[in-house]
Amino acid sequence: MALLEVEGLKFKYTDNDLFNEVDFRILPHDHIVIVGDNGCGKSTFMNLICKNLIPDSGSIKWLNNVKYAYLDQHLKVNNDVTIRDYIVDVFKPLFDKEALMNSYYEKLAYCDEKEYDKYLNYANQIQEDLEKNNFYWIDSTLGNMINGLGISEYGMDTMLSKLSGGQRAKVYLAKLLLEAPDVLLMDEPTNFLDSAHIEWLSKYLKDFKKAFVVISHDEEFIMEIGEVIYNLSNKKMTRYNMPYLKYKEEKELRDEQYKNAYQNQQAFIKKTQEFIKKNIVRATTTKQAQSRRKMLERMEKLERPVNHSPMTLEFPFSKGLGQEVLKIKDLTVGYGDKKVLENLDILIKHNEKVVILGKNGVGKTTIIKTIMGIIPKLSGDFTWNPSADLNYFSQEEKFDDKTNAINYLRYYYHLKTDGELRSVLARAGIKNDLALRPLSELSGGEQTKVRLALMTMKKSNVLIFDEPTNHLDPVSKMELWESIDKFPGSVILVTHEDDFYEGLVDLKLEFSE
Repeated sequence: MALLEVEGLKFKYTDNDLFNEVDFRILPHDHIVIVGDNGCGKSTFMNLICKNLIPDSGSIKWLNNVKYAYLDQHLKVNNDVTIRDYIVDVFKPLFDKEALMNSYYEKLAYCDEKEYDKYLNYANQIQEDLEKNNFYWIDSTLGNMINGLGISEYGMDTMLSKLSGGQRAKVYLAKLLLEAPDVLLMDEPTNFLDSAHIEWLSKYLKDFKKAFVVISHDEEFIMEIGEVIYNLSNKKMTRYNMPYLKYKEEKELRDEQYKNAYQNQQAFIKKTQEFIKKNIVRATTTKQAQSRRKMLERMEKLERPVNHSPMTLEFPFSKGLGQEVLKIKDLTVGYGDKKVLENLDILIKHNEKVVILGKNGVGKTTIIKTIMGIIPKLSGDFTWNPSADLNYFSQEEKFDDKTNAINYLRYYYHLKTDGELRSVLARAGIKNDLALRPLSELSGGEQTKVRLALMTMKKSNVLIFDEPTNHLDPVSKMELWESIDKFPGSVILVTHEDDFYEGLVDLKLEFSE
């Protein structure tokens, strides 16, 4: 019996249909990965099955008493708590039971003899329940989780508000996994994990005894964990009961078949419409024409095949630089009194492409923000070439509920016309109504493309990227790789994806605590 059954699901934003009669199911022990291009509706679908959104039609039915937990792309929680309090809250019901059990044991010391057996029985029942729920293994379970994801390095008494975005994401993930629901629902769980922790999560999920549904664009990760692949395209969900590599081969064949079926149907519709137009007014053939018109009305029309909307990014080059682009000498970076990295000596040369590597929280973003002048240095010096023109992509950016893509670009280039801004966005794959929809409603990948579009409007000779591939689908990542590779100036890149920087950079700078 299915844990979740979705039938005939329809949903649209404004006039844009995202889903058309979508069917989907989760069976016990299913290890599902949902794939599809940026903006096809994967995150929206996840929010629908979690009942954060209401479908226009169709049914979403969870089996009674099935417990599910959801980690979304933009998780919002109270950050004014310590890591320990936030994570251990998962076990609060068990700790409450332990406290009740201890209260019964305490009563045994002074209760009436007639009530002794009653309180002892209560205490024993609770202890059996605690043992059944592995209460006495909590420390081991918690230790495995926080060590596996590298959370112990942050200090369990650290406030969530003091963590970087990547560190917080790992803490949220740890709590989700410790909840051990019947179904795990995760949207891009690897976005802020480094390779060692992605490897740990892959093994954890492969060994997971229950069901999960993961949205991911990380192909190596998908290959490790995916046993069932759902592809979302052409407003439909297609289930593939096979691992990812076999799915790719099968999908290529199905896509070709769908394309042929669509073209044949369109040719048939056109021919039939021409027949109706010629014969509807003729007395001898009007019944035939009317019959064919009704046939067309009843026909289930295939959606036009949706092709990937390509990114043709070009980062305009301003001017050449001397041999030394950035010189860092005895630099210490951090926040307030907290030193993150000390005594850095780095030289980035003319046209050099550099990747900064290291675990989450080691200070990669702190270095970038320091050399960008966003936060002050703690000591030491860094010197940019006087002719350096910097173009910066930050790891995180928040958008209000009203700003759309056109307004976002116009804030920086207020003399540009709507047509000019639409042209810039189109080259980044943001077309039609996407340019007018609030950025807060776009997918993570679409938001990234809007921000990359902004970068193409500025002439520069130094590109600085802090995790630019988060949320991008595999094809878009390759397109970004090619755009960076073509750039004739210097590049500083922070990324956790090995396959993205390999073959792109000239120098690797790896930092450890």
